[in-house]
Amino acid sequence: MSSNLGIFSFNAAQIESSIRGKYRSVQPYEKPVLRPDDNGLSLTIELPKDARIGDKVEVILTKLGERVAKSESVLTVDADTYLTKIVDVKIQQPLEADRYAMQINLVGLHDYLKNTAEFTITLAEALIAPSHPEIDVNGDEVNGAKRLFNAAMSAVLSVF
Repeated sequence: MSSNLGIFSFNAAQIESSIRGKYRSVQPYEKPVLRPDDNGLSLTIELPKDARIGDKVEVILTKLGERVAKSESVLTVDADTYLTKIVDVKIQQPLEADRYAMQINLVGLHDYLKNTAEFTITLAEALIAPSHPEIDVNGDEVNGAKRLFNAAMSAVLSVF
C-alpha cells in the first residue's frame, strides 16, 4: 500500500498539478499513514531537476520527539532513475509502529547537500526486518583480500 499512496517529491506540487502520471504527489502538509509489506516499506520518490547520475538519495526516519535516526537508507542515482526521475527506495530496518519525521536528501558528488524535503509519516504497523538467507562469508573474504592486495600494490607502484 505504501507505494500506491503517492509519490514523495523534493518540490511541493501545486494543488491543481498534484497528479504525476500514475502517481499523486504527497503534499508536505499531509500526514500519510504507511503500511509495510513483506519486503519492507516501499517509498516512491520523484527526483528534482538538478539530480545527476552518481548523486545519492538518502531517506532518514526519526521518531517524532527524538534526535537519533531510527532508519537510514541510501540509493545512488543510476542512468535509469536519472531518465525517469523516479526512484523506489526500500526500507528494511525494523521500526516500531509510530509517527516519524522523514527527511529525504539529495547529496551530490562531493557529499554536499543539493536538495532536501521533510514529511511527517505514520507507520500503521511495525516493520519487521525480512529474513535473509545466510551469506557465504568465505567468498567475501577472498574478494576483500584481493582488493586489499591490489590497493597495496597500486600504492607501492604509484611511488615509483
